[in-house]
Amino acid sequence: MSNTGHPILTYDAAGSVEGTVQQINEGQPLDIMVGGVGNNLEEPAALRAHQLIVIDYLAAWPLTSALNIRIGTTRYFQDPTGIPSPGMPAAAMPFNPSDTPIQWLGHYNILVPPVYVLPGQSWGIEFTANETLNSGSPTPTADTEIARAYVRYLLVDGPDMLIAMRLLEQNIPVSAETIQWFKRQLIRHSLMADVASEETLGEVLADMERRYS
Repeated sequence: MSNTGHPILTYDAAGSVEGTVQQINEGQPLDIMVGGVGNNLEEPAALRAHQLIVIDYLAAWPLTSALNIRIGTTRYFQDPTGIPSPGMPAAAMPFNPSDTPIQWLGHYNILVPPVYVLPGQSWGIEFTANETLNSGSPTPTADTEIARAYVRYLLVDGPDMLIAMRLLEQNIPVSAETIQWFKRQLIRHSLMADVASEETLGEVLADMERRYS
């Protein structure tokens, strides 16, 4: 079985599912990168001094789960009193298994304002189930029995990070498109400055007194 071409379940030679799914307790936030469930990193995600991240896509399954963005110790999604909530409900941004007929918006890709992780900050994506999932860690038989979370982000590195910071200073959203636009503006202004310099030099040379011998 697969989800848009990405394998979810694997089978042995006899056709039985290999492996089990881990129990996820209700109301317990799990960092999808270092939370000990699924594919994890060896250490929490953190940016170097020359890196910046723009988070632009989120998705989760099942519909009774939620995702939140953590930057340092601050959670992006909060209730009106400022207390962190479980996050954006998966029903608003489901990562649909291939064997479910439900038709929903594919990914939540309109984060307003954009979520930026600045140089030197640590960050993570927290998955919270609103009910206990996979009680007893059973062997799954369908994609719908497997919880999942998905995040896509733009990593801005090196010289492009300097451009991204300049865009932020000017209250311009950072994206691959705006970074390329800024580069074109720099090239355009550089060419115009060169042309103006050549014109000024030509005027100076034209006004200079000629001497003949």
